[in-house]
Amino acid sequence: MKLGSYPPLLALLTCLLLSSVPGAASEVVYRGPTLETDYTGAVLIDNSWFRYPASEKLAFRTATYLDELAPHLLPLRPAIDTWAARLAVHPRILIVATDAYFRQRPIVGDRADMDQVKDLAAGLAEVYGHAPHDPLAATRALHSIDQAYGLGVSIPASWAEARGGTVPRGAAPLLFGYFQPPWERGDTWAGGGAHGDTGSGLQNALDHWGEFRVWGQDTSQWWVAAMQAGTVRVWSTCGLTVIHDGGWETSLYHLDNIQVADFAVVERDTRLANYANTEPQALCTGGASSGPHVHMAVYHDGNRVLVDESNLDFTAYSFHVGEGQYDTNCTRSYYTHYSQGTVCPNSDQLLNDAPEFDGLIFADGFESGTTSQW
Repeated sequence: MKLGSYPPLLALLTCLLLSSVPGAASEVVYRGPTLETDYTGAVLIDNSWFRYPASEKLAFRTATYLDELAPHLLPLRPAIDTWAARLAVHPRILIVATDAYFRQRPIVGDRADMDQVKDLAAGLAEVYGHAPHDPLAATRALHSIDQAYGLGVSIPASWAEARGGTVPRGAAPLLFGYFQPPWERGDTWAGGGAHGDTGSGLQNALDHWGEFRVWGQDTSQWWVAAMQAGTVRVWSTCGLTVIHDGGWETSLYHLDNIQVADFAVVERDTRLANYANTEPQALCTGGASSGPHVHMAVYHDGNRVLVDESNLDFTAYSFHVGEGQYDTNCTRSYYTHYSQGTVCPNSDQLLNDAPEFDGLIFADGFESGTTSQW
């Protein structure tokens, strides 16, 4: 790996020291009753009804769907949209589970209700993700939630048949020199260790912040920016997704002061929001966070994409995924910055020096995914 102007030993010692600097982390973990996954009956839901690709995020209108079929759930629409998008569960499926759960419960629309929607979505995603190519994956996911909570869900008969127009799940193509970091060009932010969008599983997410702050301190000087041109879906006051060409998606959470409207078309480096400086705002639709930061996750047609240098880069730097979740051991988990060399997780050294116009910075074969050498 490139070590910039530092002698190799000094660079390593610097990385190890900086990796101990306080950082911020997100967590979306299923916290409901035990999920049983032993269903072996008939297919009740074809997997195509469960998938939530980029094209559907642009086409489906949750508010309209709820207004027509379940208006009592409208106070939960931000949570339904947020967790459906972040966990790749189609809103239709999540709405069925949510409706059944709240059938005998009052809906307040408070943090507890939002967290319950999160748990339903996380449980569905967890079971489906165990074997997404199994024809019973979607059926088993909803059946497990139904049994765990005793919901008695009602599934439309039409869902047993394949739905037209959906995109099959498959491996994402390699992508280099496309995304910039999720903050404005010229700014220097820190980055944490890689983790799954739920805090587990495939590491498709990274956490970033301008300088370390605790809740209540000002974060208004740091702007979260579009990582590439696309169409914005604003799910709530604290979360949005940008849909890019080719089915690529970047999801951003823990936001405040969102500057763009739902369905706005933006260019790369457009200011989108600040990241929130209060826990209630950062978690406006549930989840957990240890401090102010933006949670950034990458998907391709609703599938998580490993944020490792073998798959993609962020133009100014790549990331080498370590072991497990939130690994900050710099001998295993580190950023390789084009001009700065090795940067350890949790250190304030990641300059966004992506080019003003689209184009590759990386050279010497990195774009092919075959090497991290310059």
